[in-house]
Amino acid sequence: MEAKVRPAQEEIKERAKSAKSSLKILEQDDSLTLRGIFSEPLSFSLREEKQAKDCMPRALRSLSKIITGDLCHRCGSCVGICPTGVLSVNEDDYPEVINLSACTDCNLCVQVCPGDEFNWQENYRKRYRREIDLRNTHGFFKRGILGYAKDLSLREASTSGGLVTAILEYMLDRGEINGALVTVSAKDPIWRGKPIIARSKEELRESVKSKYALTPTNILLSEIAKNEGKFAVVGLPCQIHGIVKAMQINPKLKEKIVLTIGLFCHAAIEHDAFKVLWETLGEVTKRAKRFISRVGKHPGTPHLELENGELYPVYFPNKKGYRPSSMELINIIYRLYTPPRCMTCFDALAEFADIAVGDPWMAPPKKDINFYDGWSFALVRSSRGEEVVKRAEQSGYIHIEKVTKREALKCNTLMAHEKRWRAFRVIETNQRQGKPIPRYLPITQKFPRRLGFKFIKTEIHILTHIFCYLPRYRAAIFKFILSDFGYYLLWLNKQRRKVRLFLRDKYERLRVALLGRE
Repeated sequence: MEAKVRPAQEEIKERAKSAKSSLKILEQDDSLTLRGIFSEPLSFSLREEKQAKDCMPRALRSLSKIITGDLCHRCGSCVGICPTGVLSVNEDDYPEVINLSACTDCNLCVQVCPGDEFNWQENYRKRYRREIDLRNTHGFFKRGILGYAKDLSLREASTSGGLVTAILEYMLDRGEINGALVTVSAKDPIWRGKPIIARSKEELRESVKSKYALTPTNILLSEIAKNEGKFAVVGLPCQIHGIVKAMQINPKLKEKIVLTIGLFCHAAIEHDAFKVLWETLGEVTKRAKRFISRVGKHPGTPHLELENGELYPVYFPNKKGYRPSSMELINIIYRLYTPPRCMTCFDALAEFADIAVGDPWMAPPKKDINFYDGWSFALVRSSRGEEVVKRAEQSGYIHIEKVTKREALKCNTLMAHEKRWRAFRVIETNQRQGKPIPRYLPITQKFPRRLGFKFIKTEIHILTHIFCYLPRYRAAIFKFILSDFGYYLLWLNKQRRKVRLFLRDKYERLRVALLGRE
């Protein structure tokens, strides 16, 4: 790490001795903050600091403020848009300067950043030709569908129904795309995600299964820009925001990216969570060659695939019978390890993607639909997305079932509401405390507020994330959850959830019997 930092520090100091930059300097009392974009903080004497301010590219100073102000999504957009290779990402997936002398201060890294600014209102008008309704957690969509890959091996290997991979395989087979930007599992450590441009079915199938750890997918925007052909992009909502801005900045990307598929997201998870998990697993991790986030019937449980092909449970490997699902533990982990910027993001259902896809957390709309068999839920938002889904179905790659608008709006409602109202409240609190906030709306426009019992529910939900702001305690709490006592608490929570889902499904069946699906 030191080898990276020292040349950059010496380069800044050398340039500071003679450079007289025409850059507009920030406020007089604004100290130079370089710790956000270098491997470790750079220190200067008072004289050196003033000189370094004069020569340090303004774009990198702005980027540093985005990082230190907890506005960075770690989506990788700034790295991918940089035309001269100034930036890379560090082990925590924050952008990092690796080639300072190549910086031309073009400011593209700041312009593309969706963490600092993403004009929700303006982008909504451009994309959908309508005004936003911030209380609508599902955004604009043409129709909602349930579906799965008709290739049984793909359906069984996927997180839910394999809908995303099947659509991409159709586009690749028919020559509609030359590749797709997707996330696969890294080799070391195996719990990390790794973005690739998949150009074959084999590479596409490496991307099946959820990747919960932070992954800077958009670092490969530069690969799309410099390679010939058409591409699809699969990403989280924040990454799709970065893609939208990159396509507005770079005409080549707008021409080459022909489809965006967004994945539903409550929050990403800090790498520290997996480090603690690996510590509890012990020596077995040294024999693991692959981390599989979900194995078995939906929603599945995470396992390690060992070198001998054996599957080893990640949670409570020594317990028999009940084993917490991936979803049950993730709901606890993200309350401990949600990144700061995820707390101020309110896009749960990828509102700016052509197609938004996730698990079908809803009551089954028909008796013959069993979500445990593997189904995906999707919101088709654009005409382009609608055309692709239609052609993929007609070509026999996917099976789809239509759902009513009401049913679509009921799907993933709890998660979407929690994320949206949490973000509104945290942004409001940060603004009141003078902290940096993302620029989603014009200054004159305010976020909606909840009142009464709904306000209290939001406050309680935010309180469950208290340890995201107190990182020194969360490892101990996570280990407690993974203890024998934690196991029984999870079992009790499972029973509570079963009752809630039973009542939800019973109510929905009764409503349909009396009023019909519409």
